[in-house]
Amino acid sequence: MVTLMDKKASFTAELASLHPILNWVGSHLEKTSFSDVEVRRIELALEEGIVNIISYAYQGTVGMIDVSFHSEEGKYVELTFEDSGEPFNPLTHKKERDPFVPIEEMEIGGLGIHFMKELMDKVEYKREGDKNTLRLQKKLPKD
Repeated sequence: MVTLMDKKASFTAELASLHPILNWVGSHLEKTSFSDVEVRRIELALEEGIVNIISYAYQGTVGMIDVSFHSEEGKYVELTFEDSGEPFNPLTHKKERDPFVPIEEMEIGGLGIHFMKELMDKVEYKREGDKNTLRLQKKLPKD
């Protein structure tokens, strides 16, 4: 039998909401079979997505971030972030990291998106109507 967990919450799109969002998601991740290390990796990926929304979506005005947590037992966890801000696809705004470029020669920025893609199994962005949707998915460990 597959048990589903669906939770939703809304937060103000401001830096002060970063930790409350991560705490809300973390409280649900604790109920999964992820290890503490894996939970921290997921939180790191989420932090990049959240900071991008806070930084770019509303361009100096106050808006909201709707966060959804969806889990299918034994399969995956999916986190969705929606905002009604300016269209912004974080997946196309940063270049992929060239592993052959020494760190001291790298341009500033862009590593967060790289980490997000590396730490999650699936990262998708879409714009529908007036909403940006960023969806991150991580497969649950096999028992």
